[in-house]
Amino acid sequence: MTIYLDVVFFENLLLNFIILLATAIISKSKVKKVKLLLASIFGSSYAILNYIIKLNLIQNLFLKIFISSFMILVAFENKKIKTFLKNLMMFYLTSLTFGGSAFMLLFFINPQSIIYENGHFIGTYPLKIAIYGGILGFIIISIVAKIIKDRLSTSSMLCEIEIGYNGKIARLKTLIDSGNLLKEPITKEDVVIVEKVSLKNVIDDDILNNIDNIINGKWIGDMDEKIYKYKFKIIPFSSLGNENGVLLGFKPDYIRIYDEDEYYTKKNIVIGIYNGKLSKSNLYTSLIGLNILKEGEKNECITNI
Repeated sequence: MTIYLDVVFFENLLLNFIILLATAIISKSKVKKVKLLLASIFGSSYAILNYIIKLNLIQNLFLKIFISSFMILVAFENKKIKTFLKNLMMFYLTSLTFGGSAFMLLFFINPQSIIYENGHFIGTYPLKIAIYGGILGFIIISIVAKIIKDRLSTSSMLCEIEIGYNGKIARLKTLIDSGNLLKEPITKEDVVIVEKVSLKNVIDDDILNNIDNIINGKWIGDMDEKIYKYKFKIIPFSSLGNENGVLLGFKPDYIRIYDEDEYYTKKNIVIGIYNGKLSKSNLYTSLIGLNILKEGEKNECITNI
């Protein structure tokens, strides 16, 4: 069968450009069309070289990795190694999806056109099918990316915090709430809202069981001295369905906000005790404002949490 190298070159040039453009769109990377074109030309040159020079499996694998890596370096602004690896993996994913989609379409529409030679599918592989396959692949990746993003959006807004108070520690799952801007009215310190059941390790049970009485000034028995020891604060708040709410608050020795292998220590924080449930599914038991995460003393974790 006669293979025209110029046709192979331009077909690969167009497909490489489409794949690189799709990679940029999916990864939300800013690119220049000229750089995409240069990277596509380089990738197409490899397609021609592969017909001229016969390489074994290992040589071909390493050359493919080199070519694809160089294409990403040319096409994208990779300021960090992490960004480069992210773009490279997305390029591979897009290429595999596009190729698989095109092959699937060709298999159903015109299976007799599939010819395998020198490790490549060649022959009457219509460019129109390849382009349609690229469009289908882009749609598939976009849908999958949206599903993954939706599933990760909740977990990415969760973190773990540690509350230290009088030598006692409580660890709890926390939702990062951009709408939580609550502050203690006198000191103007940020407030972390915590379900009372999560504070059993740091606050006595008889205190937790009488939060409403304490807020209303109804001391129970000989609790005066114990209540004074905690130096509670009254924190007014408003929310949907509760415009004049009040939280009982106290100031811990510190809180630590864990983020993978690091944690942030904050001291000027007030804990607001919530006498109810914050999450019906128990996914989290406290709320922390996004502004609290912006500042803090960063440390590396010695052991995994």
